[in-house]
Amino acid sequence: MKKISWSKVKTIVKSWRLGDFVWQIAVVVIGVVITFMGSDLVTQNSEKKDIRATMSLIRDELKSNREKFEAIVVEFSEDEHLSAILTKHDMKYRTIPEDSLRQFALLLGHIRGFSYTRNALDILKNSMLMQKISDKELLLQLTEVYERLDGFKATMNGYYDMKDEIMTPFHLALTDEQSRCIYEGGYGSWDIYLADRQVRNFVKIAYRYFTPDYIVNMRRYLDEAIRALEEKYHLE
Repeated sequence: MKKISWSKVKTIVKSWRLGDFVWQIAVVVIGVVITFMGSDLVTQNSEKKDIRATMSLIRDELKSNREKFEAIVVEFSEDEHLSAILTKHDMKYRTIPEDSLRQFALLLGHIRGFSYTRNALDILKNSMLMQKISDKELLLQLTEVYERLDGFKATMNGYYDMKDEIMTPFHLALTDEQSRCIYEGGYGSWDIYLADRQVRNFVKIAYRYFTPDYIVNMRRYLDEAIRALEEKYHLE
């Protein structure tokens, strides 16, 4: 191995001026700083893209949940309409035009249910991205709208669970003649339906099951959350 010429090294070091030394150090430091800054910028841009993509998923999920909400509201409105007609006529169904009652002939046998998804929100909550979002009010708004969906699900399904519990045994106990009569939907079917005390009491429930502004407010909460995401993250 070739020996190091220490005399030559000393000569080189002696030939350095202080400015040269400082300049060499400065170049190294600046290079390190630029490297870290570049790395941070890449990381930040990547996080912003990930956050926007996740928020887009949540927006799409809320839109889907809103469609499911509207679908079950339409279904329930039929029960509500029947209940309102019978209740306003004090259950005296023969004072109601028979043709008006025929449209509800099979309604009491319709059992429905409401479900919604929260997978996109769970992805956000279970990721490190949650800590990177500075708009905490938006996060709170999203959490609350999903909680409201959960409350609506419990309330809506509570109605249909009750309907199933009452109407399924009722229909199973009918004779062939009674089933035929109910299928026709005239006054005779309501003679059978409302002769049963449980059915008679259940039919009254749908009318004013929700407070007048409940459904309207649910729509507003969903729409506001969707709009907030679209505006904040420029989603189309």
